[in-house]
Amino acid sequence: MPTPVIPLLPDPPVPSDSPPVFADKAGAFVTRQALNVPILNASFQWIADQGGIIDGYRAAAALSAQYAAAAADRAEAVDTNVSEQVQAAQAAAANAAASAAAAESAPGSIGNLALIHSMTIGMIRGF
Repeated sequence: MPTPVIPLLPDPPVPSDSPPVFADKAGAFVTRQALNVPILNASFQWIADQGGIIDGYRAAAALSAQYAAAAADRAEAVDTNVSEQVQAAQAAAANAAASAAAAESAPGSIGNLALIHSMTIGMIRGF
C-alpha cells in the first residue's frame, strides 16, 4: 500500500464570517472532513502496518547481531589458536637451531656422533 496522502482541510468558518460565508465555509469544511475519514482510516492502518514491518527489521537486526557476535568469538578463538601455534613453532625452530649449532660445534666424537646419527637415520628412511 502506498503512503496515504491526506488532503488539507479548507478554511474553517469563524464567528466573524457573515451568515452566507459561514454556511459556505462550514459546508465545505464538514464535507472535506467526511471525505477524509476513509483516507484517515487507511492512514492509521498503514501506520500500524509500518510498525509491524519495523518490528520485523528490529528482530532481524537483533538476530544478525547475535550471529555477528558468535562469528567474532569464533574468529578470536581461531586467532588465539593460530597465534599459539605460531609461537610454539617459533620456539621449536629456535630450539632446533640451537641444538643443531650445539651439535656442529661439539668437540670430538660428540659432534661427529650427531652427524653420523643424522646420516644413518637419513639412509634408513631413504633420504
